[in-house]
Amino acid sequence: MKNYKLDEVFNIIKNGASIKQDDIYEGYPITRIETISKKIIDRNKMGYAGVINLDKYSDYILKSGDILMSHINSEKHLGKTAIYEKMNNETIIHGMNLLMLRTNQNILIPKYAYYYLNSNSFKRQIPKITKKSVNQASFTVKALKELNINLPGLDEQFKIIELLDKVDLIIKLRKKQLEKLEILVKSQFIEMFGDPISGEKSDEFPELGAVCELRAGKFIKANDIHAQYELGLYPCYGGNGIRGYVVDYNQVGEYPLVGRQGALCGNIQFAQGRFYATEHAVVVTPKVEMDRYWLYFLLLKLQLNRYASGAAQPGLAVSKLENIRVCIPSIESQIQFSSLVKQTDKSKFMLQLGLEKLESLNMALMQKYFM
Repeated sequence: MKNYKLDEVFNIIKNGASIKQDDIYEGYPITRIETISKKIIDRNKMGYAGVINLDKYSDYILKSGDILMSHINSEKHLGKTAIYEKMNNETIIHGMNLLMLRTNQNILIPKYAYYYLNSNSFKRQIPKITKKSVNQASFTVKALKELNINLPGLDEQFKIIELLDKVDLIIKLRKKQLEKLEILVKSQFIEMFGDPISGEKSDEFPELGAVCELRAGKFIKANDIHAQYELGLYPCYGGNGIRGYVVDYNQVGEYPLVGRQGALCGNIQFAQGRFYATEHAVVVTPKVEMDRYWLYFLLLKLQLNRYASGAAQPGLAVSKLENIRVCIPSIESQIQFSSLVKQTDKSKFMLQLGLEKLESLNMALMQKYFM
């Protein structure tokens, strides 16, 4: 194992071409900060500027193995990294506000560099070179080049890459399986009950307020909400999920909740057991025989954020929600759908457990090899 400066193992570390991007979708794609927001090269998040002649940008064409890094961003996203692997005959221009790092492959394999730059060992060095301003943080190319990396020989790098790639592949497969289960439930709802939005104006369907009671939760002082769970406390739901925990509760059972204020009004949650609902959440209680899981998915499918009003602080009025017309299928059909959801939830739970173990293994391997 030998210690290097990054400047010694990367032949190129530089910013991208200064090209003003616009809303047109013509010419060659250009990377931007959003391109690597998920730590992958997202080709759906490229910019365009109508560039059809590459003469001026020949030094900025990405090559397989190039690494893109965010060096101007909010502090928590600073140093975010993705590796580029060319697909077919595509040509992508390296745009400004992302650094491009190209390894000296006689010393450093690109995929090894990618894993190292995503390790805690590297991330711990970022604050040392970070400069903060009002809305964002940044670091310079010069400062980045001075950071350290410990490297084994090329043969050892290949072995480490092979192991990490295997774990990474299984993690991606598990995540895809979870996504497919989510899609299965949503598509099954449409298959069994149709699109609820398409029939919501039909006079044949009852209004939501006729079959459900909708009421806002109760006001609670911020000081009465605990920041973290403590024994004996109950979850406190606001418009965007659990805000914390309280010593009292005002609901017992299984209820869908609708967020009624803020940027995520129309957000749907499902609360079980004993809990507290704040004034920012609308508790939906069936007045007629109705499966609550089915009701939860019905509310999801209705896309209730469409009914929000107000620009600075969007809000959902209970009266608007009550007037939405909904199709109510037989209770037998609802229970059948609910059983599917519960079976799917069991499968998701097992997959999630396996995923957490894999992610823990991945973290342990990264810690072992990139200390």
